[in-house]
Amino acid sequence: MKAIRIAVVIACTGMTTTAFANADYQYGWLTGALPGTELVAANVVRDPAFTGNKDEQVQAMDQATKALNTDYCEKKGASFVADPKIIIFDKGIGEWMIGGICQ
Repeated sequence: MKAIRIAVVIACTGMTTTAFANADYQYGWLTGALPGTELVAANVVRDPAFTGNKDEQVQAMDQATKALNTDYCEKKGASFVADPKIIIFDKGIGEWMIGGICQ
């Protein structure tokens, strides 16, 4: 349930960015915060699209951590810490959602 709420908030209030990580991949993400909580999250996509394997999860977490630190955590003098319960792969759109808090 927490993950669904975060996804909705990100869709409504997030920041979108695209970046090149290396010559092979182009990443994009949308970040957001759940009002009234400490939760922040990033939905990360890639070209070529993610397929859901563990190596890709690490790539998505790296991108999400950079984005969430920049967009939310650094302003608080903190660093993003992922919550394993809020790391979700959406097969339908090839997107990883990485959520957690600034700590």
